[in-house]
Amino acid sequence: MKKITSVLLIILMLASSLLLFACKKEPEAEDVTRMTIDINPSIELILDKDDKVVSVTALNDDGAILLAGEVIVGKSAEEAAELIIKLAGETGYLVKGENAENEIKISFSQNKKALEAAVKSKIESELDELDIKGIITEIEAMRLEELRALVLANSLYTEEQVNAMSESELYRALSLARVESALLATEDLREAYFKAKAHEIAFAEREETAKIIDGMGTLYEISNAAYKALLTAYGELLAEIDEYRYEGLISPDSQYQKGLSAMRDVKAELVAKKNELASLATDSEEYNAKLEAVAALEESYTAALESYEAIGKAINDGIDALLSELKSIEAELIKLEGAFSEDIRSELTEKAAELESAINEAKDGFFAAFESEHADTLTAIENELLARKEALIEANAN
Repeated sequence: MKKITSVLLIILMLASSLLLFACKKEPEAEDVTRMTIDINPSIELILDKDDKVVSVTALNDDGAILLAGEVIVGKSAEEAAELIIKLAGETGYLVKGENAENEIKISFSQNKKALEAAVKSKIESELDELDIKGIITEIEAMRLEELRALVLANSLYTEEQVNAMSESELYRALSLARVESALLATEDLREAYFKAKAHEIAFAEREETAKIIDGMGTLYEISNAAYKALLTAYGELLAEIDEYRYEGLISPDSQYQKGLSAMRDVKAELVAKKNELASLATDSEEYNAKLEAVAALEESYTAALESYEAIGKAINDGIDALLSELKSIEAELIKLEGAFSEDIRSELTEKAAELESAINEAKDGFFAAFESEHADTLTAIENELLARKEALIEANAN
């Protein structure tokens, strides 16, 4: 069957063309802090015990464009904040001019007054350097139930395991998930990544189970026929889901990709018009004309965004329907596993190391295969984001 790993990850990358260029550096301690900077672009930074960035995640499309080509992992929280503000100024997301209205929202998961003050001071200094007016607002950090839901959707932990975690353990789990999925953006895409990983691991484990039973002799091969038939159906459905995602989300001819491109085009024009408006006197005719143009573009952007999201929802609803079929097959496999004879159970227990090895191989190879097999695709995505970013910088400089 066609590997779901590779194609799903192409989907996750191309579906929204959101790529973060960050090194993979796992935090060494559980004392982590989640810091967000929201200018729309919206960005999440996970900090270690020394307040160094261990992962950076774009929380929206603008955030991914802003971060394209940047190395933020390893920087201090203050350095990261300074760079993000600088980039937002260069690209025009922070508007310069007498009439500019910029709000920078920041949040911290822990009560670290010294860190908060240092980050705020650095942002203020960078705004002064750029000669940009802005208001910095400290907003409430994510609530515990929201954090649990986020970790559950972005990991292989069960609901029971997540509910048993302390707040510090939850942030630790989130930080590791963010490192693993550093090349993906938007929560929808990251959730899809971990769902696919869970299915890939389950499939690898069951393939190894069938292989062990086959090795027990002809009699067991016959009794294993029903299990293998279900496993074949499982694999074929994974391939069908794989293909459905490709045709609906990845293909350049898909309505999803066309909708994404249209949305970005309108947003770029809107950013440019807002910057033009901010430099004009509010009592001039030109200002009123530009104001009307901005209002029209905001409506166009909202419509483009809603259209893009509606297309994505329709595709995801179709995928969910197929996943329901997949769960039905899983339920049948579980029934057969529950009915395994004592001989088979004993053999599987004896070969537990082989089963564990198959699971670990699936876990470890899930993303590595994508990186090695699709370097050209990753390069194309990087170039697209960088081109978008450079176009914004050039437009803002004129």
